[in-house]
Amino acid sequence: MRYAMTFSETGAKLENLGIRPSKRLGQNFLTDKNIADWIIQQADIQSHEKILEIGPGLGMLTERLARLTDNLTAIELDKRLAQHIQERFKIQVIQGDVLDIELPPFDKVVSNLPYQISSPITFKLLDTKFDRGILMYQKEFAQHLVAQPGERAYSRISVMAGYRANCKIIKLVPKGCFHPVPKIDSAIVKILPREADFEVLDDAIFRLIVRALFSHKNRKVRNGIVAEHKVLGFDKNAAKELAEKLPYFDRRPITLAPAQLAEISNAIFQL
Repeated sequence: MRYAMTFSETGAKLENLGIRPSKRLGQNFLTDKNIADWIIQQADIQSHEKILEIGPGLGMLTERLARLTDNLTAIELDKRLAQHIQERFKIQVIQGDVLDIELPPFDKVVSNLPYQISSPITFKLLDTKFDRGILMYQKEFAQHLVAQPGERAYSRISVMAGYRANCKIIKLVPKGCFHPVPKIDSAIVKILPREADFEVLDDAIFRLIVRALFSHKNRKVRNGIVAEHKVLGFDKNAAKELAEKLPYFDRRPITLAPAQLAEISNAIFQL
């Protein structure tokens, strides 16, 4: 039997389970079966592949994923929903906070992510080896994820995503496709991990520099380095001296590509 819910059916199912959607947990349940079908098509799942779903909710995507592979793992924080998914689909369900759990090996991740953890879970996924992600985000976050240098949405997450993967918004999803209806629209992003196409001499320093500079992304690099001297482990005078020796010291971080930010990081590592 096909398991596809309308908006009213979603509300009724939640009521039967005694669940009131939690804003704190970012529980907005996809109700549009056509969107769900389209997401699965984009994942291009092969029967041998290990699939990860984060935040399966009532199982709109889970039902479709379970028909395509016997290697599906779902991670769900809500105990009642985790039990519901386990009983209905007989798949492996890990009940807990995805940010605290060691992710199982997987080839692809397909999820309507809990929006309040978009940033940390994306960073965690980008540090994990996988082949493809088809992920639903709030539209604004998705725009940050795919933004290019010089664009208003360009941010730390843009840089770190560009460092590790090719990311592209492949579909916008109206807010009316969810229960309860969120305040803003959503976007589906395709993430294709890859090796960086530029050299990073020290990954930890690169991450630190990107975080520091994007705390002041519209200030010149030298000013950002001085402002963050304590975070970077320098006294103020040493930071001023160092900053003048860096590539692009007179540019603003928001205008710099990931490879250029890596040049700054590498210079600091060497100095």
